[in-house]
Amino acid sequence: MEMLSATALIYENKRTFEMLKRHESEGILGVQLTSKTADEAGKATAILNKLNFDTIDLNMGCPVTKVCRNGGGSAIMKDPQRVFETVKACVNATDKMLSVKIRLGWDKQTVTVYEVIDAAQKAGAKWITIHGRLRNDDYSVPVNLEMMAEAKKKVEIPIIGNGNVFSKRDGIAMQEATNVDGLMVSRGALGNPMVFREIKTGCSKVTLDEWRQAVIDHLDWQRLEYGDSGAGAVCMRKHMLWYLKGWPGGKKVREQVVHAESLTAARELIEEFSENLLKQGIVRRLPLQSDSLEGRFHWDPKWEMDRKLDRGVGALEDEKSISS
Repeated sequence: MEMLSATALIYENKRTFEMLKRHESEGILGVQLTSKTADEAGKATAILNKLNFDTIDLNMGCPVTKVCRNGGGSAIMKDPQRVFETVKACVNATDKMLSVKIRLGWDKQTVTVYEVIDAAQKAGAKWITIHGRLRNDDYSVPVNLEMMAEAKKKVEIPIIGNGNVFSKRDGIAMQEATNVDGLMVSRGALGNPMVFREIKTGCSKVTLDEWRQAVIDHLDWQRLEYGDSGAGAVCMRKHMLWYLKGWPGGKKVREQVVHAESLTAARELIEEFSENLLKQGIVRRLPLQSDSLEGRFHWDPKWEMDRKLDRGVGALEDEKSISS
């Protein structure tokens, strides 16, 4: 699930508990948590332990400014002792599998990945996911496979690799370079849920029929959950833009999608677009090319959104405000 605030859970924030809803079709589901203090993390984990989830993940890698400013996310990595205390408090509060998600460190002067994974393992974490960048790195900085490989050697528990996995080729390259036990895909799945099949089977071809069905299903599920218009429709626009990547003639539809006032209207645009592609004899999506693990992607769905809206990385005054 998306990351939850320990503070919000403790104070029984209505919106936070609404986010905890689990769909009947979900087989194995984990919940993710970030906190200001180890004590808060333990109390929130005790609450989650009573709910219908299979695993609990502690987020110590989120780079978003408002999260770090409050002492959560990547800010936790500045203090390996706090990492130990946080993981320990949570392990003591649950009988569920507990994992940790981290980065390599805060900045070039605060690279703490080795101390952090040691602390997490000693405190009882069952596995660790490592995103191979520092908090203040943007996506133009290559994933540091060498440090991930060294981290893998230093602990006995499984290490999951994360960062710039957009295809089976990317996944193989990361595993061969680092010997990680598994992969986490995040940005690579936006607008391209077929990436998981590709990684498992090697089949990278996406047909028009399966793409159309995936988009229509997503739109229908969004409407069932949030209604046909309003915030749910606005939120869906970015997903539609990502879905349209790789299809000839998508620019015009993208311009229309960002002004769609309802999910029904967006659905009609996709249906019409699919019919036009079929009439032109276009039945397969073009490859979503990337530069693999070596730097910036030709296709990266969150590049601009994260850089300008979410992360706040690169704003000097912002960095100063949360560096202490």
